Amino acid sequence: MEFRLIYEGPLHGQGAKSPHKWEIRRALHPQLQRLWREHPLKEASASLLAHPALPGKPSVILEKDGLLFAPVVTQRLNLYAEVSVLLFRQQARGKLITDGGDIDNRLKTLLDGLRVPHGSMEGRNDLPDVPDPTPFYCLLEDDSLVTKVTVESEQLLRPSRPDEVVAIISVHVKKTMLSADNMQF
Repeated sequence: MEFRLIYEGPLHGQGAKSPHKWEIRRALHPQLQRLWREHPLKEASASLLAHPALPGKPSVILEKDGLLFAPVVTQRLNLYAEVSVLLFRQQARGKLITDGGDIDNRLKTLLDGLRVPHGSMEGRNDLPDVPDPTPFYCLLEDDSLVTKVTVESEQLLRPSRPDEVVAIISVHVKKTMLSADNMQF
């Protein structure tokens, strides 16, 4: 299964404590929610999104400190992902490493924003004004399920803040083992 996600907003390389991970999750949640409602996942979503799990059926729902998360790529379904990022930034082409923050930490923040957090407060100081959705749709159960990452940088030619990016995230979901539970993927 292949699809693309779009993130527009700030992206800093502040590491594990970056609040941008939650902004990324919130921005991608509606896109991933819609993905679960479209073919081919629509047919499997009733059982895979059940909480608690239906008898004899796996569920992708994970609970972290009272919050429910629904990742697309999970170890339970023997899935992994290859991710390709087209990153539009204010910096000119060729200034991938030197200007605007180092790309490896920014990429790590982006990948962390694609996964289920390790705890409900990971990366944020306060609870949000708007409650988190239930379930909170994420791409990955864990970023260790990403086996390949490519990044291409382009200059963002529209006016924006220096830290703002437009990231087009291409995802290729693959199976480690074919099963009745992961055929839709």
